[in-house]
Amino acid sequence: MKGSRIQIAKLLTQILVVALAINLSAFAQEQEPKLIIGNGIYILPTQLFAPEVILTYERFSSPKMSFSYSLGYKISTGKGNSIEPFGSGLFAVYENQYIFNEYSNAIYSSFAPSFHLGKHRKYYLQSELFYRFYWFDDKKLTFNNGENKPFNSIRSERAHVLGLKIIIGKNHVFRISTNNLLNFKVYGGIGLRYKFYKYENIDNEFENINGTITSIPFEVERGKVPLFPTIQLGFKVGISRTTTNSGLAKRRLLASPKRFS
Repeated sequence: MKGSRIQIAKLLTQILVVALAINLSAFAQEQEPKLIIGNGIYILPTQLFAPEVILTYERFSSPKMSFSYSLGYKISTGKGNSIEPFGSGLFAVYENQYIFNEYSNAIYSSFAPSFHLGKHRKYYLQSELFYRFYWFDDKKLTFNNGENKPFNSIRSERAHVLGLKIIIGKNHVFRISTNNLLNFKVYGGIGLRYKFYKYENIDNEFENINGTITSIPFEVERGKVPLFPTIQLGFKVGISRTTTNSGLAKRRLLASPKRFS
């Protein structure tokens, strides 16, 4: 199934890029052990399989603190009139398959403060608040995984996802020019998500498990998915400005209160 292929592709991409980042970072640190990241722009490569483009801008407000702002857009690529079910059990729940729905668009935004550890900003702790909105209108679609919520109708959807991520990450960097670094942000952690939705079906006609046919001229379904935990694993790649320990020391000096005798 396409959802399974997307998941496998994302996992393989994560493994390959993380391994590459570690090797490149090790080489860069051998050559220039004092490389320190500054403000930068990043992309989340694994979301391209959705396909969704998420761009992040990170800006440092102090030697230890930065703030990241992300915006994203998921493109509708669906053709035909069938939504392929993904997995079974918890994965079969329709509300857990939004990202794999080829017929939906989505927008994404987030805000994430980060606290950086060590004098080289190599490690960081981050909390990210995010919001994602999925939608599509008046599409003739069929979905039936044999477990829940089958439909064969002219369908419209609105779905809202609110979430929080708490992660710890590591910056793997190497120099690409005098003032710029290529940075791989590898991270892991936990998250919480809350979802609420509205579905509209026109001329919904589907076959039940027992073989009978159910026909509903029009229906509106509203619901929510209570808070549930998630595991967060991934990486971002991007370009950041480089700074030095001396540069950080100057910022600390300028930021410190002046004393007068």
